[in-house]
Amino acid sequence: MVYQQEQTDADKNNPDNEKLKGNADFKGPGANRGCTDILCALMLIACWFAMTVIGLIVTGVVENDKLPKGDPARLINGMDYTGAICGVSNTRNVMNVSILELPKAYYLPSGAPVCIAGCPTEDNLEEYYCKYNVEKSILQAFDDAEATAAGSGAAVKAMMSMSAVAQYECMPLVATRDVMGYCVPEAAIGALTEMASAAMNAKIREQCQTDDATSWPVIDGGMTDKDYWLDSDSPINCTAARKGIEISADFLDPASEDGFFDRANADLYTTQWLIIGFGCGVAMTLGFVYLWFIKIPGVLSFMVWGLITAIWACFVALGGYIYLTSEKWKTDESRTDTEVQGILYLGYFILGLGGLWTLFICCIRKRIKLAVGCVKEAAKSIEAMPIIVCYPVFQVIGVLIFLMPWMLYMTYLASGGTVVVDCICPSASGMMDQANSAYASAAAFAGEEVEEAEVNCEDGCFMYKTFDYTDNAMLAGLYMLFSWFWTSQFVIAAGQLVVAMSVSTWYFTRDKKTVNSGTFIKSAKKAMWYHLGTAAFGSLIIAIIKTIRVIISYLQHKFRKSKNVAIKALLCAIQCYMWCIEKCMKFLNKNAYIQTAIFGYSFCKAARKAFFLILRNILRISAVAIVSSFVLIIGKLFIMIATTLLAYMFIEQNMDGDVNYIWIPTILVCFISYFTAEMFNEVFGMAISTILQCFVADEEMFEVAERFAEGDLASMIGKTNAAAKKGAVIHPEADAAENATNAADDGPELE
Repeated sequence: MVYQQEQTDADKNNPDNEKLKGNADFKGPGANRGCTDILCALMLIACWFAMTVIGLIVTGVVENDKLPKGDPARLINGMDYTGAICGVSNTRNVMNVSILELPKAYYLPSGAPVCIAGCPTEDNLEEYYCKYNVEKSILQAFDDAEATAAGSGAAVKAMMSMSAVAQYECMPLVATRDVMGYCVPEAAIGALTEMASAAMNAKIREQCQTDDATSWPVIDGGMTDKDYWLDSDSPINCTAARKGIEISADFLDPASEDGFFDRANADLYTTQWLIIGFGCGVAMTLGFVYLWFIKIPGVLSFMVWGLITAIWACFVALGGYIYLTSEKWKTDESRTDTEVQGILYLGYFILGLGGLWTLFICCIRKRIKLAVGCVKEAAKSIEAMPIIVCYPVFQVIGVLIFLMPWMLYMTYLASGGTVVVDCICPSASGMMDQANSAYASAAAFAGEEVEEAEVNCEDGCFMYKTFDYTDNAMLAGLYMLFSWFWTSQFVIAAGQLVVAMSVSTWYFTRDKKTVNSGTFIKSAKKAMWYHLGTAAFGSLIIAIIKTIRVIISYLQHKFRKSKNVAIKALLCAIQCYMWCIEKCMKFLNKNAYIQTAIFGYSFCKAARKAFFLILRNILRISAVAIVSSFVLIIGKLFIMIATTLLAYMFIEQNMDGDVNYIWIPTILVCFISYFTAEMFNEVFGMAISTILQCFVADEEMFEVAERFAEGDLASMIGKTNAAAKKGAVIHPEADAAENATNAADDGPELE
């Protein structure tokens, strides 16, 4: 992308294209700034206040007819066959027993549940739970029989119960386990664990069983003689099966005292501090080791060019292989000409992509060196302020503080709808077919007694509940989602501003040795005091886009079964368009926050400046994006894999006899180290983008002797400055002579 150092009249008159101004007394980003976008900060506070009002209404602290009071038990508790929620609905069954006193759901053979006082823990085949109307009939017959012939009532009751059982309307008491308000039969749990153990043992026997008949000793319930197993060719995890020790159903039962889950919990308790120490502390340390490693001369360049070459080789190798395959298919009579031509064109397409990749890299080859310099300088800035990588922890804490009341309010709001009872039935194909809605129990929850109305589920079908919401509840839910989007994006934006302020302060400091973690703390205070409104403004835009996407997703769900293909295609296209808009706005916002951090602009001005900067430095930004992506991905993998390996080695060497399953804490360390690496990369990536914008500003604002750039960046400015003096055709992304068209400051001079 080459163009002459000329501008149209419109460009010359556009203040965004004026050269940035500075002098030797420039004191960096910390000086001469004021509060920006205060109105947006106030709007965010008002958003939180409105969310709190909604929360107080749905939790019942404030009464309001527009939104019903919720009860989380409505979401969790079971439901009887009349649609009444056990322990929640303020109704009485035909037995004149309050459902409030019957909190557990017990399923009958037909699949219809009834509410009972407590889950039975032992089998009792002489007593039954029945449908309410059946039980009433039985008791009435029992009373009539007692009145006419003493002693015959029990026989009548037993006979009618057996008849009801035959019709799947009664169920004898069987041993059950209380699982979140549902009485789950122990036999069902046993069947599931038996199936799981049988499947696992079959796999073990297939892969691990040997013909070795030697009687090797078995110690401590499964541990075998280590000398033998270490010398064996079979994997160590196959040893138990080789000696006939297999996995039992009781071992897989969650309630087993010495079962898998009990041992796993013991392992987690034993290694809890090790998991946190390795997942957070060691992973963070390895992040700094990685920063030190990539600063070694030649290492980063080798990594970047090696990966670029590897990608090109993959294109060529895959394209060549497909081409050879097409040549082979030409002599294969089972292949049609269409298949041969299709795979041939596919090979040409992939080879073409390899060619385009080569041309693109050739166009940005000089910018890649600049990108490498930006990465190295970003690594130096983080090493100078190591506390900066801990800032995401405070962001996570902030999000969690918001989530606690938000989730409480959302739970109450979700539980305030009208209950709709549906039936789901196993079909002949093994899938589950949804039957029609049968009953809604809004009045029951409102505290009014309603008549019993049986849901007509076929035998063998199972009932479940859904919720139907009023328009006010739907709007309240949408607003709560908007509040979450705005707040979460605000926390991210505030973090980006803090990092950008800290790194830009490091860049524009003459004596880098004076920069330390204290510099980060001062920069964080300034960013939080002056520019939280700007963070609120940018995050508001993202929140609006996300809310629109939620609405579109809701419409897509509504039209899922529609035969109108045009509407579904239109909604899909709009959703894709909004996704692209969201990604573009996040990228623009990040660069706008950097402009705010350096120059103290409000959001609109910063976004405008960032937009023109991106347009004029597209090749630089592309190169930095490619290089930083490589570096961040490699860094993430290095931190995660190295941390996991070190944790495994430590546990194996020092805690082998203290844990039952070494893989459980190892996997948890892997997960935690991944998120630690993500937080580290978030800071590192923002630092790289900030260094690039600081470099561009440094080019425009100062003469060569007065510039702040050091290391590889200083050499890049020297080369581009020499090229500018020759007056040749230039690349504005790489040359300092682009001053007439570079990013501008339409405010006062920077001093």
